[in-house]
Amino acid sequence: MKKSFLLLLLISLSTITFAQKGFLRGKVIDAETGEGLFGATISKQGTTTGTSADFDGNYSLPLEPGTYTVEFRFFSYETKTVSEIEIIAEKVTSLDIELGESTEQLEEVVITAKLLRDTDAALMSVQKKSANTIDGISSQAFKKLGDTNLSSAMKRVTGVSVQDGRYVYVRGLGDRYTKTTLNGMSIPGLDPERNDVQIDIFPTSILENVVVYKTYSPDLAGDFTGGMVNVETKSFPEEKTTSVSVGVGYNPKMHFKNDFVTYNGGGLDFLGFDDGTRKLPFDRQTEIPFTQQDDPELEKLTRSFNPQMGAQKGSNLMNTSFSFNHGNQIQKEKSTIGYGVILNYQNKSEYYDNNQVGFFTKAEEVDITKLNNDKFTSGALGRNNVLWSALATGSIKFDNHEFSTSILRTQNGIKTTSDRTINDYEETGQTILEDILTYTQRSITNNIISGKHNFNKLKLEWANSYTIAQINDPDFRVTRIGVDESDENNIRYSIAGGQGGQSARFFRDLQETNENFKFDLTYSLQEKNKIKFGGAALLKSRDFATDNYLVDNNSRTESIQDDPDWLFQDENIWTVESGQGTYIKGNYEAPNNFEAKSNVYAFYAMGDMRFLDSKLRAIYGARLEKSDMYYTGENNSGSIVYANEKTFDETDILPAASLVYSLSENVNLRASYGKTLARPSFKEKSIAQIADPVAGVLFNGNIDLKKTTVDNFDLRLENFFGNGEMFSVSAFYKKFDGHIEITRFEVDATQITPRNVAGSFVYGLEFEFRKNLEFITNGLTLGSNVSVSHTEVDITKVFVNEARDRTEYDVRSELARTGETVKDNRPMAGQAPYLINAFLNYADLDEKYNFNLSYNVQGESLAIVGSGNIPDTYNRAFHALNLNVSRSFGLERRSKVTFRITNILNSKRQQFFKNYEAADQIASFLETGTTFSLKYGLTF
Repeated sequence: MKKSFLLLLLISLSTITFAQKGFLRGKVIDAETGEGLFGATISKQGTTTGTSADFDGNYSLPLEPGTYTVEFRFFSYETKTVSEIEIIAEKVTSLDIELGESTEQLEEVVITAKLLRDTDAALMSVQKKSANTIDGISSQAFKKLGDTNLSSAMKRVTGVSVQDGRYVYVRGLGDRYTKTTLNGMSIPGLDPERNDVQIDIFPTSILENVVVYKTYSPDLAGDFTGGMVNVETKSFPEEKTTSVSVGVGYNPKMHFKNDFVTYNGGGLDFLGFDDGTRKLPFDRQTEIPFTQQDDPELEKLTRSFNPQMGAQKGSNLMNTSFSFNHGNQIQKEKSTIGYGVILNYQNKSEYYDNNQVGFFTKAEEVDITKLNNDKFTSGALGRNNVLWSALATGSIKFDNHEFSTSILRTQNGIKTTSDRTINDYEETGQTILEDILTYTQRSITNNIISGKHNFNKLKLEWANSYTIAQINDPDFRVTRIGVDESDENNIRYSIAGGQGGQSARFFRDLQETNENFKFDLTYSLQEKNKIKFGGAALLKSRDFATDNYLVDNNSRTESIQDDPDWLFQDENIWTVESGQGTYIKGNYEAPNNFEAKSNVYAFYAMGDMRFLDSKLRAIYGARLEKSDMYYTGENNSGSIVYANEKTFDETDILPAASLVYSLSENVNLRASYGKTLARPSFKEKSIAQIADPVAGVLFNGNIDLKKTTVDNFDLRLENFFGNGEMFSVSAFYKKFDGHIEITRFEVDATQITPRNVAGSFVYGLEFEFRKNLEFITNGLTLGSNVSVSHTEVDITKVFVNEARDRTEYDVRSELARTGETVKDNRPMAGQAPYLINAFLNYADLDEKYNFNLSYNVQGESLAIVGSGNIPDTYNRAFHALNLNVSRSFGLERRSKVTFRITNILNSKRQQFFKNYEAADQIASFLETGTTFSLKYGLTF
């Protein structure tokens, strides 16, 4: 008995002695500047147990389980005492505190922890105190609203829309004027042709905040106009966490379809890689013999290709997703270590049984308003989209120094199959059977190394980012079989071009490297004033190669019927003996290849000063950017050759000035001006001719393309009511010089090219509010933001030919319909006249349930500017209504089930041709349907 009692006593004592502690963690913030208070003390009331904040204002206080009162102090600032703070063993209690300067030596504020439950307080504070006009969304909001990836979360940000579920547009301005950065560093997206980054590669579990800069300041890169989206990943997880989730998605219009169109791919397609199945089977500079040479090598090369050319029927499964997340923060005696590993995988299947593409033109007779149907394509389109990402982060923090690194890898593989019918009403008058088999493989590998250093009044921040981006389009296969139905008893099939037929295979490869370095030095003056200066360098290089091979058959092809696979069947391959059959044509062509590189070097200086008892804040300065571009390539005839020649050499001074006047503690009036720019892409500033085999469009580079400069004016009134409530109204005006637009050739509408446009501007208003509807029920929140804008392009200054003697106004006037008045201006391409985001959210006090209903719409916008007898193409407004419901349950609510309905209104994605008094005609049509998703997550 005594031994048992002693054993029990020892166990009890050991349990008490070695009970696992919990942590109180958060950030101590200067209420006036929104910056962290380095050296602020955090202590358990009445004891010497405590800690201090690091140079970012972050703190971590280990405590035994229990309920505490904690004091937050900083010299010459008010003291805040927070009671009823509950600490749970092996758990983290998060608490951010704002301290204001004290005018009374003994001033103290007492508050309970229950009054500090606003999950967006930290981001609201940043937004309120920022030198820039910014909007954003926090990691706490991700958790509360149930958004699993960034594309769904960004729709809640004022003036932001998401195109194709992956690309961010700010204030309606398209890709060229929106920049996306990762932890402040420039990285290319999965499509290096775009300025923005595919944001659905970021699961919300890895994110700290996402901040959208609406106004420019000299410490930001100068190549954005609509906005800059900065994605911030977590460097120091709040607590040790391991979580996994699995999800499925079902769309009745898309999934479990036995008539799904596909083709035989590779064994690694499910990982977003081609396993070599689609690889070009011989060296790209191999010389292909002509049939007249009677060379058996032609047969060998032809037979080396994958024989499948036609779409096949098959069944498809639902969308699936998986994610894994592990992270921790480890406190050492003199340092803190943070690390995280995140894996995210999604496999989506899309099927459109009635994909439509139309091509309409204006009638030659000006008194006819009806558009002519030149060509109309309809049929099935199947797509399998695999996307995965892996992110590893590590950080170590000392009293005055912090070092971080991250490695990001994303991989995207898209297999697309089309089985369609083309009705050619203009050129051949025939019906054409079209099969297209494509695969696109994209990847990004990025490493960022950064550091922060505090030297009393001087703060140094630096970072270096290195990225490799690759795009491979292996073995695009296109077969168009012309159908001659002139004789009902003898229908003839042909791949001859004169009868609408064609067969070809394309191979494209792009590799781009991107290195970005920057440093920022901030020196603190008296009265919280500071000066800041720094520099940056962005170095890019690109190799692009295309190989095109035509597939021809010199025998009678009536027996091909409607089967493209007939072409590469063994018995139908050309041989020396027969002299007939299928063979390939095409050799290496230098014009299909180019190399390019660019260097951008920058230096800036700026001041941040406060006047009128700190009510007025002035941020001003300038940035100098030196940019060079080099190009290697030649045109089709070989008459123009560039050999690493400098094609762009510009030095720009980009000034900026902002005034922020605090009408009260929570009300700001902002006014700002900034000059920004947009540079042409490598492909745009070239002499390359790049064919799109699917769309049938030929892109022509423009080596004479110039940069775009933009003057930006902004005015904003914002009121932060606290408890997550706010209201703001903004006005903006942007004047463009040399705006770049993609335009059609006047004489050939299937060819497009980028051109500079003079005399463009946009102005608009933005409204946002967030209101807690506690008078109805606790936990109910309503939010909305609305943007309206107006754009104009002076078309009397838009030239449509190389001679620059004919303007868009001239062409539109010549082809104007009877009674039509041609204006001297039109809207900018890609700019929507209005944008509405709204949400209704309910979360119970215990955060077991969350209900979110969101609505997004972007108004009808000009997509492609017409030319000659080709009318303008517009994007139809897409009304998106989505529902997200989540329920947490189980031990400590570690399990969570999320149910989501996307596109409840069953909106369609449409583009259409539009002309004076003519009925709108389809340019493209996709019926996306409604998707039902279910996800289960477990946190350890």
